[in-house]
Amino acid sequence: MKNKPVTRAAAEQGSCPDSAGDSSVSRRNFLKGSLTLGASLALVGLGPVTGANAAFVYPDIRPSQGVTKKLWLSHYMPSLKGTNLDTPVFFFESGKPGATALLIGGTHCSEVAAHTAALCVLENARVEKGRLIVIPYANRSGLSTRDTINNIPRWHGIKSRSGPRYICYGNRRTDPKDQKVPDPEQYVHPSGYVNKKGNEARNLNRCYPGLKDGTPTEQLAYGIIQLVKAEKADFCLDCHEASTPSGKQAPNRKKSGRLAYTLVSHPSGLEIAASAILDLEEDAGITMKLEESRKGFRGLSHLEIGDATDCVSFLSESPNPGQDWDASDAEVINNPKYPFAHRVGLHVRLFLKLAENYELLKDKGLIIKGLPSYGDLMAKGVGAFLN
Repeated sequence: MKNKPVTRAAAEQGSCPDSAGDSSVSRRNFLKGSLTLGASLALVGLGPVTGANAAFVYPDIRPSQGVTKKLWLSHYMPSLKGTNLDTPVFFFESGKPGATALLIGGTHCSEVAAHTAALCVLENARVEKGRLIVIPYANRSGLSTRDTINNIPRWHGIKSRSGPRYICYGNRRTDPKDQKVPDPEQYVHPSGYVNKKGNEARNLNRCYPGLKDGTPTEQLAYGIIQLVKAEKADFCLDCHEASTPSGKQAPNRKKSGRLAYTLVSHPSGLEIAASAILDLEEDAGITMKLEESRKGFRGLSHLEIGDATDCVSFLSESPNPGQDWDASDAEVINNPKYPFAHRVGLHVRLFLKLAENYELLKDKGLIIKGLPSYGDLMAKGVGAFLN
């Protein structure tokens, strides 16, 4: 029997049911809507949409029972409504006073462990104190264009709790069709900082704090800043991946893997960050470097969110073999040296350690239950913790 195409309207209603008008989302209705797109692609083993229906990729998102509300980013930045840069925002509200945290995945859609870590939290978390906000795909547009670093295949199948599921390997930048204007020769950040690579105008993590009347990518960055302000987020983690320490050295480039295993902190969060990485090493045996945001490089989330708001901002980097130089044959999921579970676990456990240390140092807590341990992720695989 011929499969029916998934329309944009059906996908948006199915994968991300809009509860903006009703902050109370029942488990039955939420899962019914959340699994519609997943069922059409994964649960029945059909694989990703291809052909004419592949022009825009609607991510497969299956929230946990703990989600209490879902909005779209256009709630904070109306100009995004109806565009491919609008993206769902999920809330876990305990009803008990505490810290509000924001977890961001999918800033760069080629960094698959980063957005899968956000999904892992979204699909398992229970918040018992404070509030948690998750944006699993900060730049959805990047899912719609393929990787231009190594031309890594788009779709990677894993076995989830409910059957086959497909992880999309996208691009680090906004789709040119969604940007709507040609790349400039150089990208001039709103601060006046000049980035010599014009295509970085489509890189969300070079555009913060954004512009209300700027390019679509600048408006996306501006929308996230407005969310942080409106929801009074206390701290945030933006999850990323970088080339591996063992990758080939590209000509005239900095050392491969320089950023892997790094936590970058806004100056306001250095003490929290230092304690968190020590705890992560004890928890998961992962050693990370700590770097402070540098004022000389503008547009990055860990600097600009912290400067523009009262939110303490962090950025994490795990190693991704697909980002190594000349690695078109890289295995990005089943890599024996850098397993997917290891990379996803790094972000998930680091986020928990940041939450724990934020409470210790700021006396304002966020208690999250239900997330897998690093050991469980490594023993059972990521799919065992995805719906």
